Amino acid sequence: MHRPGASACPFRILIVLATVTTQHCGPVNPPRTAMTLHSPSSSPLLRASTAAILLALAACGDKDGTPAEAAPKYAAEIRRTAYGIPHIKADDDGGLGYGIGYAYAQDNVCLLAERIVTANGERAKYFGAQARGATEDTAPNLASDFFYRLINEADAVATAWQQQPAPMRALVEGYVAGYNQYLDERGKDGLPDACKNAPWVRSMTSADMMKIVRRYAAEGAGSRFIEALVAAAPPAMGAPAPAARAAGARRGGPGLIDPQYWQQRHARTGSNGVALGKDATENGQGLLLANPHNWWNGDLRFYQLHLTIPGKLDVMGASLGGMPMVSIGFNKDVAWTHTNNTSSHFTVHQLQLDPRDPTSYMVDGKSQPMTRKRIEVEVRQPDGSLATRSHDFYQTEVGVVMRLPDQLEWNRKVAYTLLDANMGNHRMLEQWRAMNSARSVNELRDGIDRIVGLPWVGTIAADKEGKTMYLDVTVVPNVPLAKEKACVPEAFREAAAGGVLVLDASTSACRPGNDPGAPQSGIFAGASLPRLERDDFVQNSNDSAWLTNPAAPLTGFPSIVSVDAQEQSGRTRIGIAQLQARLAGTDGQPGRRMSMPQLQGLLFSNRVYYAGQIMDDVLRACDGERQARAANGAMVDLAPACARLRAWDRTANLETNIGFGYFASVWDQLYGSPLFWAVPFNAADPVGTPRGLRVDDADGVHALRTALANAVLEMEANGWGLNSTWGDIQHTERNGKRIPIHGGRYQYGIYNVIASEPAKGGGREVTEGGSYVQTVMFDRNGPQAQAMLAYSQSVDPASPHYADQSELYSRKAWHTLPFTDAQIAADPKVSRIAISHKVKGTQ
Repeated sequence: MHRPGASACPFRILIVLATVTTQHCGPVNPPRTAMTLHSPSSSPLLRASTAAILLALAACGDKDGTPAEAAPKYAAEIRRTAYGIPHIKADDDGGLGYGIGYAYAQDNVCLLAERIVTANGERAKYFGAQARGATEDTAPNLASDFFYRLINEADAVATAWQQQPAPMRALVEGYVAGYNQYLDERGKDGLPDACKNAPWVRSMTSADMMKIVRRYAAEGAGSRFIEALVAAAPPAMGAPAPAARAAGARRGGPGLIDPQYWQQRHARTGSNGVALGKDATENGQGLLLANPHNWWNGDLRFYQLHLTIPGKLDVMGASLGGMPMVSIGFNKDVAWTHTNNTSSHFTVHQLQLDPRDPTSYMVDGKSQPMTRKRIEVEVRQPDGSLATRSHDFYQTEVGVVMRLPDQLEWNRKVAYTLLDANMGNHRMLEQWRAMNSARSVNELRDGIDRIVGLPWVGTIAADKEGKTMYLDVTVVPNVPLAKEKACVPEAFREAAAGGVLVLDASTSACRPGNDPGAPQSGIFAGASLPRLERDDFVQNSNDSAWLTNPAAPLTGFPSIVSVDAQEQSGRTRIGIAQLQARLAGTDGQPGRRMSMPQLQGLLFSNRVYYAGQIMDDVLRACDGERQARAANGAMVDLAPACARLRAWDRTANLETNIGFGYFASVWDQLYGSPLFWAVPFNAADPVGTPRGLRVDDADGVHALRTALANAVLEMEANGWGLNSTWGDIQHTERNGKRIPIHGGRYQYGIYNVIASEPAKGGGREVTEGGSYVQTVMFDRNGPQAQAMLAYSQSVDPASPHYADQSELYSRKAWHTLPFTDAQIAADPKVSRIAISHKVKGTQ
C-alpha cells in the first residue's frame, strides 16, 4: 500500500556515471539542459531504450508522490561510429527528427544557419547585395533574396505546412527542436569560427524548414531563372523595345531555353546509378552503385546518417543537408539512388499582350491583367547601415514574367513567363519517407507512383530478391505530344524537340493539362511516366530514360518527359559498355556476373572514355613533323608531349602522367569543330557512335598539331612540368594540406566526375563532382554496404571529420558501413549520447 509521503516509485533508480574514455565525433560540448549518458558499448544501461529510461526517471516523484518533472517531449539516442556517422534512434517521428536536427547541428551548424538565411531571402542584409553563395552558379545575393521572398511568401509556406501529413509535421518540429537545443547549449560564442557570434545565426522554425524544402524543390527550374525573373520589367509606354528572338539567337553559350544548357547542367552536377539484378550478380541478389555528383561547398552537400524507429524504420545512407530523412540509401530489403533526370520541370509561356497595356495579356480573346507583387528586402551598405530595396514581379495564371536578353524579351507585343511545376509540390518529405520504409522494389515503385513527390531526380533501385528498377517519375508539366505540336510557336519548335517547351498562352487550351490520377494539377500522373524493371541491369548517367537498358529501349514519350534517339554522353556510353562487356564475359575477367569489387572498379577505374574514341588519331598527328606552329605563331617542339601521350594510360588516376593534361587541352580546343566526328552519331549504334577524328587530310592534321602546340604552351603556363602527375595537380585543400583527388570533368567521358578550378599557389582545387558514393550488396545476412563521402561530414575545419573521408576518397578506400546494432557496437570508434527535450513550461 502506498504510504503518504513515500516515493511513488516502487524502487529508486540509481545511475552511477563512471569516468570513461569516450571519443566524441566533432567539437561537441556536453549538453547543458539534456541528460547525457556516456558509457562503453558493453554497458547494460545503454542496451535499454533511451525513452524508457527517461520516462522511468520522470515517473519517480518527490516523497509526496508528485512527479519531479514532466516527461520529455522528444528523446533520442545518437551513436556515432567511425568518420562521425550518426546512428539516430528514437521511439517516434518527433524524437527521430529531434535527433537528426541535433546531430546535423553538431557537424554543420553554420551551414544550416546560412541555409536559413538564404531560404528567407536575407543574404543581402548580412552579406551585401552583390556577393554570392558558396557555389559558382548562385545568383547575386540581392536577386536571390527577391526570388526566395517571392516563392516563400507566407501563404505559400502555410499551404506547404498544411499539406504535410502528421508524421512529417512531427519530424519537422522535432528537427527544429534539436537544432535549437544545440544552438542554445553552445551559445553564439561557442559556435565554429565561420559563424561565431554572427548576427545571422538564430533559432529555427518549422516555417524555415518548409522554406528550405521549397528552395530544394526550385533547384530543378526556378532557381536557374533567378536573374531572368529579376531582370523583367514592363516596357515604357510608347518606348520601342527589342523584338523577341527565337531560341538560339543569343550571344555567348547556350541560354536557359536551349536544351543544350540543360544537358550540360545535368552532366555537370549529375550522377551515375547502376542496379544489378539476379541475372547479373554473383549471388543472384541485388547490387547497387550510387554515385551522385554535386557541389563540394554550399547547400547541396550530402550528409551521412542512419535512422531507426524500432519496429517501424531502419534506413541508412545520406540526405541533402537539412532534410530529416535519407535521400539516397538502403534498408534491409531495398537500396536506391537518384540521378538528375532530363525531364523539364517547367514550361515557358508566350503572352500576347494587350496593345493598350503591356501589363495585361490576351487569353481566349479577353484581356487579363497581370498581378504586380512588390518584394522588399534589406541590403547592407558599405558603411554597415541597412537600406531597403524593392522589386516588382509580375504574376500571371501561367507563371511569373521573366526576361532573357537576346532570347525572350518583354516588349509591347509579347512577354514570357516561367511556370515551375515544383512550386506546387509539397510532397518531398512524404516521398522520401515512404522510400525509406519500402520493403521491395515493387513497394518503392508504388509509393513513388502514388505520391509523385520527387522534384527532379529519377530513381535506380535493387532489392534483396534480385529485382532492379529505373523509375523516371518526377514532377513534370502535363504537356503530351499532341499539345506540344499544337501549342509551341514555330520559332521554338527546335527547343521543344529537345524537351524545353515554350507554349502559346493566348489560348487556355495550351496550358498544362490535369490528370485525375495525379496528386497535383498540371502534372503527369506517376503511372504514365517511364519505368523499366529488369533482372539483369538498369542504369542512368543523366541522359534520358531511352537507354536505361539497351535491350529494352524506352521510346515514344512526350519530349518534355524523355527524348529518345539522341547522342548519349560519354558517361552513359562507358557505363553501358563496361556492363555489357562484363556480362558478356569479354572484359578479360573470369565469369559473366559481377561482384561488388568489380562494380566499384567500374567507377574508380577513372577511364577517359573519349580517349578511346580519338587518341589513335591524336597520335597520328604526332608522327612526321617534330614541331608545330601554335596560335600565337611560335614554333613548339611536340616530341616531348607526344612521348607523354603515348605513355599515358588513358585514365585520370593520381599516378596518371601529364598526357591527360595534353589530351584535355586538345579536346577543349577542338570539340565541336569540323574535325569532330569522323563517324557521326547513329541511333542504331548509340553506344559505339560518334567516334574518330576527321584527320585524313593535311588541313585536319595541321589543325590537330596546332592544338597540340597550344596544349604544350598551356601546360607550361600552368606550371605543369613533363614529370607532373594528375595527383600533383588536382586536390582539395583542408587545413593547409593538399589531398590529391582522382577523377576528371564530364566532358571527357570520365565516369568518376570531378571538376576543379585553378587554385591559389598552383594546381586545381576541386569544386564539384563525386560526393556520397555507395555500393550495397544483398546476401543472406542482409545488406552489405560500403561507402565514402568525398568531402567528409563536417564543414568545420576544427572537426575531426572535416577531411577524414576525403583521405578515403583519395585512396579509393571503401568504408564498410555498420548497420546492425551488433556492427555498431563493434565499431572501435563508437560513442553514445542520449538527449531529451522537455515540454515548454516544465521545470
